[in-house]
This record gives sequence, C-alpha cells and structure tokens, in this order.
Amino acid sequence: MADASDLDAAAVADSQVLGVIVIARNGDRVEYYQDPKTYEGGVTETTALGEVESHQLGSVLRSEYLSPTSPSYIDGMRSDLVDNSEIKVRVKNGGEGTVIFDSAIALLQGLYPPNPKNKIVLANDSVVTAPLGGYQYVPVETVEPSNDRSLESWTDCPAFEKHISEFYASDEFKAKEKDAQPFFNSVKDFVFGRPTTLENAWNLYDYINSELTHNKTYAYRLPPTLVETARGLADFHENGVFSDKQSGGIGNIAGRTMLHTVLKALERVAFNDDPLQFMLVETGYQPFISLFHELEIVKEHPELQAIPDFASAFAIELRRGSPPDVRDFLRFRFKNGTGGGFKTVYVYGRHADIPLTEFIYKAKGGVISSNKQWAQVCGGSSFINSELGFVDQITYAATHQTLYTVAFAFMTFIGLFVLRSVFVRATKATGQKIKNLRAKKVRLEGEEVSWWM
Repeated sequence: MADASDLDAAAVADSQVLGVIVIARNGDRVEYYQDPKTYEGGVTETTALGEVESHQLGSVLRSEYLSPTSPSYIDGMRSDLVDNSEIKVRVKNGGEGTVIFDSAIALLQGLYPPNPKNKIVLANDSVVTAPLGGYQYVPVETVEPSNDRSLESWTDCPAFEKHISEFYASDEFKAKEKDAQPFFNSVKDFVFGRPTTLENAWNLYDYINSELTHNKTYAYRLPPTLVETARGLADFHENGVFSDKQSGGIGNIAGRTMLHTVLKALERVAFNDDPLQFMLVETGYQPFISLFHELEIVKEHPELQAIPDFASAFAIELRRGSPPDVRDFLRFRFKNGTGGGFKTVYVYGRHADIPLTEFIYKAKGGVISSNKQWAQVCGGSSFINSELGFVDQITYAATHQTLYTVAFAFMTFIGLFVLRSVFVRATKATGQKIKNLRAKKVRLEGEEVSWWM
C-alpha cells in the first residue's frame, strides 16, 4: 500500500465527495476478557489514553472531510457548527460496555470541537454560549444486541460457535498451536494463571498488551519478544474466527450485518432530498476483519488479516464522477490506529473506485438485513416475526410490545373479574350450607381483612 497516497492524489481531482460512512474502533481500555468459545465478554473500562486516541481520530476525520481546503471535503457539509440533520452516529452497546460509547463521544469532540459561535441571544439581548466554550452536542444512537443485531451479531449465535469449534479442530490450528508451544511455556510467568493455549490467544495478548501499556513494573520485566509473538498468535486466532473461506459464510457474520448499516446509509446519502452526509459507526475490532474478507480486500492487502489497532477507521466515501461519467462511485480508505494516515484499499479485486450500483449488486448477496434473518443464519428462532430491517424492527417491536402489554393487562383484568365472581358465588353457596353449623364455627380475634383491595 506504499503508493496509495499517490493514487488518492491522482483521483480526487475528477470526483466530488458527497458523503462518508466511517466505521471506527474504540480507543484504549483496560484488559477485556472474551470467552474463547462463545465470545461473551467480561468487564472493562476506558482510559484517558483511549479518549485521547479517539479524539485524535475525530480531529483527523475533521481535517479530511470537514475542512473546505481538503481535497476530500464533503461538498456542502457545514463544518463550523454541527447540523444534526447531516450526521448520524450509531454506537455498539454490547461487549466492552461503555468503552465504545466513550470513544464515540471523544471522537465527536474532535470532529466538532467547541465553538464560541455555538450561542444564542435572548430576548433581553443577553448572549448565552454553550458550556465548555461552545461545546457541541451530537445525538448518539446506542444499539443494544437484545433489540438489534446489526452491530454485534457474533454472540448468542449457535452457527458461529460451531464455526469457532471447527476452526479449533482444523489441521491449520493444531499445527500453529504445536509450533507455538515454546512461547506458551515461556509466557506462563507473565500471565498469572491464565490458560496458555492457542484457544486463549486473544486473552493472553490483550492482558499482556494492557499491562505493558499501564503497568510500569510489568513493562520493565516483560521480555520484548513476548508481546510481538502474542500479537501474532492473536492475529492468527481472530482472523480465523472472524473470517470465512466463502463470501457470505458464517465466519463473516460481523461484517455481513455491518453491511446492512452501510448500504442503508449509502442509500440515504445518494438520495438528493436526504440531508445525511456523514455516518459514524463506533464498534469493536471484529467487523473490520470480517468486512475485509467479505469485500475481498485481503486478497490485495493480506496485512489486513489482523486485529486493527485502537482508534482505527475504515472510511467509505460516496463520490460523484465528473463528465462524461457522472455516476456515483465508492472509494474505500483505511487508517490503522493513530499512526499514519488513510490508505486507499480496493474491493472485489478492482484497482479503482467501484460504481455504487456494482457494489450494491455484489454486496447484497452476503448482507444480513434483519433480526429474523440473523436468527435463521445462526440456527436460532427469531424473537420478532418480521421481515423489517434492524433499525425498523426496534420501532416495530416497541410498538407491538406496548399493544401486547395492554392486551395482556386487559385479559388479566377480565380473568380476575371472572374468578372473583366464581369465588363470591362459591362463598355464598358454602355459607348457605353451613349456616346451621354456627355453634361449631371458631371466630378469630381481631378484624377481618379482605384480599380484594
């Protein structure tokens, strides 16, 4: 990818950026454990370093896409004060907890920094500036896996767990584990009881990397080659888990559900009457690997078969060609962490920007576009019997849940009313039968209390 910047410079002159979809990874955090078989996550917290990394990414995106002097400036998008009709933000709110949300907020602070113009004049002519010197507030939509599987599709998925098991049982995996035994023997003293196996490669690397970053004593003791080897094994492990030999395979599920969000956003940006021009999707590392495989980017760039660094970004630019070819094209650019700039990458074996219509045609075959489809792919049962898309299903579910709740409450009331009537009748009948037995009746002291309050 050494010549990617030159290719960018040569291409921008004949195309106009209409909008951008940015998929960003969260910034630094403390250790994050993931179950090697199910990928259910543990507890973690963001760090000041992570917030700085994400803020830096936001500043880079601002200079790339919101600066009128940039060759990649989004045509007509406001850059001084945020216009919330032009930007949409979706944040994964599943594994890694609040870390991804914190990263999104920090990124947005860099994308739209405080501006003293963010003020109003009141009727009495007093001027009120927003807090923190004109802080700009951008609405953020958190995506819960319990409602919407588009941003975290790899957990609670039996078919994906089967895919993981098959990867662990493969000859390739067994050979790699055998070769890595010297490393596993030498690293035991630095992981404090954590299983030193290839299945646990992600957790070993994440722990070592986290301690190396935040623990000064640990950093002094750790031999320099161990973290490099741990990273290589984790890359092998995660690439094997979050990829598939076939496009549309279960291994690419993280990217296939992400593609639904991408296509819906492209549809909005391309529509002239829709003001949306910038979509930010804040997520973990998993969709990056899957997307790079699903879109066949790794065929040209095998170095992307690895875990992206913290605060990485994958930008999908919608561009309008210049005459005589005024079609809409897509350009894909990737930035790995805080070091270096964006590099152009190509999808589906092309060595140029791809027409939007061609991309949609090729991508749609692998897209998972609804919770019901996700459940079918995973081998489970859908909790919403609908063909609606992920985002629409949330509204659908909420509306129908309300109707179901009202209906249930009404039927419960009717049922209780009927039971009460039966109880009253039975009580009267019983009282009639025992009225001649008053002498045998025992009366308790104190007032009687009714159950029907």
